Amino acid sequence: MKTSTRTFPFRKTAACPASATLLSFRSDSLSAEATTLVKDHLEICDFCSAELPLLAHHAVGAERGLKTPEIPLDLRILAESILSRR
Repeated sequence: MKTSTRTFPFRKTAACPASATLLSFRSDSLSAEATTLVKDHLEICDFCSAELPLLAHHAVGAERGLKTPEIPLDLRILAESILSRR
């Protein structure tokens, strides 16, 4: 017998918790009720399940004071010229 499974598109939807909520979930700083809701959501949402470790990885870098490097000026000028042609 075939079981019915519900599939969701691989994107954040209105039903998904905010990124800040996912980080709070990871750091165990949500209420018990909110934790249960996020756990239940993660069981059915591939996007949020993938987003959680990504956010956690980048949050560690932000905590250490790591910054995104600046784009070299020549590369920025080239990119802007290519994008402005559209």
